[in-house]
Amino acid sequence: MKNIFTFPETAYMRQPAFLWFDRIMYCQDYISLVQFKDQKKLMEGLQRGRYGTMAEGGIEHQGFEPSSSLRIILVGKTGSGRSATGNSILCQPVFESKLGAQAVTRKCQRATGMWNGRSIVVVDTPPIFEAEAQDQEVYENIGACYLLSVPGPHVLLLVTQLGRFTEQDVVAVTRVKEVFGAGAERYMVILFTHKEDLEGGSLDEYVANTDNLRLRRLVRECGRRYCAFNNRALGDEQREQLAQLMAVIEGLEREHQSAFLTNELFFDAQMLLQMGGGAHGEGQRRYLDKVRLQVAKQKQDLKEAERNSAFKALLRLKAWIVSHVKIFVLLVLCLLIFLAIVIILCTHQG
Repeated sequence: MKNIFTFPETAYMRQPAFLWFDRIMYCQDYISLVQFKDQKKLMEGLQRGRYGTMAEGGIEHQGFEPSSSLRIILVGKTGSGRSATGNSILCQPVFESKLGAQAVTRKCQRATGMWNGRSIVVVDTPPIFEAEAQDQEVYENIGACYLLSVPGPHVLLLVTQLGRFTEQDVVAVTRVKEVFGAGAERYMVILFTHKEDLEGGSLDEYVANTDNLRLRRLVRECGRRYCAFNNRALGDEQREQLAQLMAVIEGLEREHQSAFLTNELFFDAQMLLQMGGGAHGEGQRRYLDKVRLQVAKQKQDLKEAERNSAFKALLRLKAWIVSHVKIFVLLVLCLLIFLAIVIILCTHQG
């Protein structure tokens, strides 16, 4: 069976993920995540998240240490500008990026940079957030995405084009939740590309005044965390927009007290990395089986959460009707009177 976990650390170097992975940084993050002696204690220590499928790994300190890497995964629909955005964050052309509807990135890629003394890890993703993304290669890339971002990302950076939030973007958001678990939006930051299209206008005004109801809903779900990039910007303009993004991310980290997104599959990826050569043969097959099972479970959990949300909405409506019986009866009577008037007018005109 071929080794599927070979990805570029930069555009100029290719090494197996298990060789180039920074073990020192990994151990620091791993120790920060848990202080347990064995696998059983670790699994018991994982906190069950609010939605039942997500746990948060935390770092003990409350601030931001330069030695603590910031892990960002680029997500969104194909053609939104994920790779170009990654290059803007790193201030260098690491990821291949071309204008077009077809995806340029075919494998998960990881690159690193620095911001104010802090290491930044950016993971670029291929088309794993499309509606039809269900084949073997997709699961291989999902597994690789987990491996390249252990012990878990601080940010899921949802890249979408300014003024073009479409049904494909909505599907991509759903797929992000299926891949990383219900509640992933708590770690999501929306990044609008083509900032230059604002022509000097305010991004806040654009978001506040948009008539795209699905975009408004997403902004609310993400805690109104958003930013905009001109991916053609250079020099001071590029650094200024990066500073704006980092300010949003630091606010997100403070909100989560430096916690990052993690779940059982990130734990499996950590264990696989610790085994070194375990990504070959039987170890690789077992890991991919876990990827399939975890994504299927998270997809089912997401559906159940949506059903529960709809049911709770009905319960709230019922409770409102019960507590406002007189108003409800009055509204029904007004509606009946209105319908009666319409019928009478139509009859006379006939």
